[in-house]
Amino acid sequence: MILRKLRVQQFRCFRNPVELSGLGMGVHVIHAPNETGKSSLVLAIARALFDRYSTRDREIQQLRPWQTTLSPRITLEFETGGKRFRLEKAFLDEATSLLDEWTGTRFERVADSHSADEFVRSAIASTLPGSGATKVGHWGLARLLWLNQGPERHELPGLDSAIKGRLLETVGIAALSSEEQALLKAVEAAYCKFYTPKTGKPVAGSDLVQCEERIRVLEGEVTKLEQRRGEAGRSADEIADTRHQLASLTEEKTGYAQQLVDLQEHIEVESALEQRIALRKKDAERQHEFWKGLDQKQRDLLELQTKAAKHEDQAARRQPALQEAQAAAHRAQDTRREAQERLKVQQEEQEKVDQRLERSRLLEKALGTLEEQRRLEGLIKQGTRLETAFQNSLRKTAALNRVSESDVKRAENVERKLSQAQERLAAQGIEVRFTAETPQSLEWEVQGHLREYKVTRDEQKRFEGVTAGELRIKGVGRLSLRTEAAELGKLQAEVDKLRKDLARRLHEQGAQDLAGLRTAWENQRDLLQEHQKHEGALSAFLEAAGFASIDAAREKCRILAGELGGMAEQLALRVEDLGTYTFPTAELLAEEAKARRREVKSREKARDEADAGVQNAEQHMRTLTQERMSALQQAQALRQAMQSQMVALGGSMEQLGAEVERAAAEHQRTENMLKGMLAELPPPDARATTRRKQIQQALERVEEAARAAREKIIRAEMVIGQAVTDDLYAQLCLAEEALALEKARHQQGMTRARAAEALRILTSAWQEQVSRSFVGPIEEEVHARLDYIRGGSRPGRLLLDADFGDAQMQTAAGPKPLDSFSWGTQEQTLFALRLAIGGLLSTKGPRPEPQLVVLDDALVNTDAIRHRRALELIETAGDTLQVLILTAFPERYRTLRGMKVFDLKALEQESPASP
Repeated sequence: MILRKLRVQQFRCFRNPVELSGLGMGVHVIHAPNETGKSSLVLAIARALFDRYSTRDREIQQLRPWQTTLSPRITLEFETGGKRFRLEKAFLDEATSLLDEWTGTRFERVADSHSADEFVRSAIASTLPGSGATKVGHWGLARLLWLNQGPERHELPGLDSAIKGRLLETVGIAALSSEEQALLKAVEAAYCKFYTPKTGKPVAGSDLVQCEERIRVLEGEVTKLEQRRGEAGRSADEIADTRHQLASLTEEKTGYAQQLVDLQEHIEVESALEQRIALRKKDAERQHEFWKGLDQKQRDLLELQTKAAKHEDQAARRQPALQEAQAAAHRAQDTRREAQERLKVQQEEQEKVDQRLERSRLLEKALGTLEEQRRLEGLIKQGTRLETAFQNSLRKTAALNRVSESDVKRAENVERKLSQAQERLAAQGIEVRFTAETPQSLEWEVQGHLREYKVTRDEQKRFEGVTAGELRIKGVGRLSLRTEAAELGKLQAEVDKLRKDLARRLHEQGAQDLAGLRTAWENQRDLLQEHQKHEGALSAFLEAAGFASIDAAREKCRILAGELGGMAEQLALRVEDLGTYTFPTAELLAEEAKARRREVKSREKARDEADAGVQNAEQHMRTLTQERMSALQQAQALRQAMQSQMVALGGSMEQLGAEVERAAAEHQRTENMLKGMLAELPPPDARATTRRKQIQQALERVEEAARAAREKIIRAEMVIGQAVTDDLYAQLCLAEEALALEKARHQQGMTRARAAEALRILTSAWQEQVSRSFVGPIEEEVHARLDYIRGGSRPGRLLLDADFGDAQMQTAAGPKPLDSFSWGTQEQTLFALRLAIGGLLSTKGPRPEPQLVVLDDALVNTDAIRHRRALELIETAGDTLQVLILTAFPERYRTLRGMKVFDLKALEQESPASP
């Protein structure tokens, strides 16, 4: 398949239509900067050829131009199988698919909608895609011939059955016979009954799997029945053992009950002693709390006394520093008062200098305004002269009867069309006559109707006005003729129409003929040029002067005169005296004002420093005063708190100490009595209550063991009874017999499955041998091209597997994977593979056909020397292939001979904008 024309509209970055026409055999270079749509063109061809027009998944939605709802549209004209087709396809909202065939004079519809898509896919060996947009695997022969941008760029194009069959046919390997294919299908069907082709695992739901499942079920049933049989036997033994154990537990329970009766008297004695100990513990705890409370109160009073003395001592130490801070504050206030007086004097002097400076600046401004006013008066005089000349030329041009150059050109165009029409009329004015030697009977066919005439010399006029006909003379032959009468009438009408149009145009402009119209237009042009000259001079003057008009200049002059009078009044001078009045310059006064301001700043700084000193002294004095008062207040508060606590206790510090000692002695006496009572009580492990608890726990365990033994006997009896009821032994025999039969059937199925697997291995090896036989010629073609690109500098050849799923390079160290070599080697190998397959499909086999090879920046990692050799291969391939090169570097392909170049950016700019 080769392309003849491509038109893309509303497709990704192509919102406006872009068309590539004049395509054919040979090399075509399409260049544009990066990110301008080169790869989008390849994608547009693929989407048109391989995708269903009704597809609406996310990849197709992304074909819309950015932030629009436009429907992508693609038109392709291509040749395949010796026929030429036109495919028009639109996606999404306006989805359509129309296929037309060229009949020699025009395109005629052959299919539409899904039938058009199916027709195109069958013509280009494309496989039916799944749901959504197609992947590269569905692109038919294009997956072998297109080297486009994408993640699969450096991957080998895998082969499906259809493409592999086409390559086998191309290299001259006969396809399998119908009997052989039937045998392969039968072997594959037999294998598929037992195993899945991809994973080699058993087929879910097959007879073999079902048989294995039944075996597992039967084995489970046999195991369960055997377990139940063993459980019934064990249950009979457990009944006898458990009854003996139950008798022993009954005797042990009786012994524990007698021990509990014997311990009751000891428990009563120990309980009375424990009650007396508990009362004594409470007395000891109460006395301890009383002693601790008195001791804590004594400690708190002593701490308050210490803190009060500490704060009084701190207040006494602050008194000398406070007196010194008061004296420093008085000194700082005197310093601040002197600094303020000096600052005031300096500010008055600065104000006088500023007033003199302001008067000097006002005088300079008045003098500048006076000079500007005089300049404006001179400009106004000059502008008035130019404005008068402009007005005079304006009056002249206003009186003209305007004739535009377009009117002259339209009149000349009408005259030229009139002359051409008259020439065509003279050329078409050919009279057709027929002269008969003798009257004859003729059959005259007019617009499909036969008429019979007796033609004489006077009746020759019957031919006039007939546009077409066929004269058949019996015994002579046929004569076909055409008089051109209808064309003559049309030409005459066109001449009359153009003559009237020319006369109307001349009349509207008041001219006698075309020469007079042109003379009037030239005179008018001279006057307009003179007017434009005056207008330009006035505009240039106003632009140079910086005014919109002369009136604006006069207005500004009046404004300046008013400002000048106001400034003279402020200076108490007349306008005439401004130029002669003398006063110190603003520069001198400005220097003096700067000096005065520096002095004022210096005085202000001294004043600020004095203020800061006063504030610091006062703040220091306030801080010391506050610290002394705070210390005295805290000492007084502590003394009062201590006094109030002593009053609450009702005694002195000495009395409180004696009370603390008495409470400590009473607490110690109670503790000694408690220790004596605890010595009379036995240890916890030897007490009767502890022993009673242990015996009770043992008794509970015995009762629990007896209850468990009785339940165990009941369960064992139930198991034995259920086994007798279910006829357990008969069920076990039946299950074992069914398991043996099912295992025999499974062994037969496994024998057939292994036979089918072995037969499939043999047929697969045979198919692999047939498949490998067509790879050799392809490897030779690739090696020849790759060796030419490398210049024979490196040994090694490409090794392909039968399905193009893997590739290796033969080296001196043995085969190595292709992806272990450099990017340059990989892209050169894949480039050579495309050219080799394209060359074979175009020239070999029973049905050779030119093919389209797409190279989207295919040699970006190739050095200059190898790139030049690759271009030579492309030139040679252009004789039998259509090579489409997309690149951002057109200078790399300028040496190609006979190529067609398309500037995609220029084509996009030339395309009309979408409505």
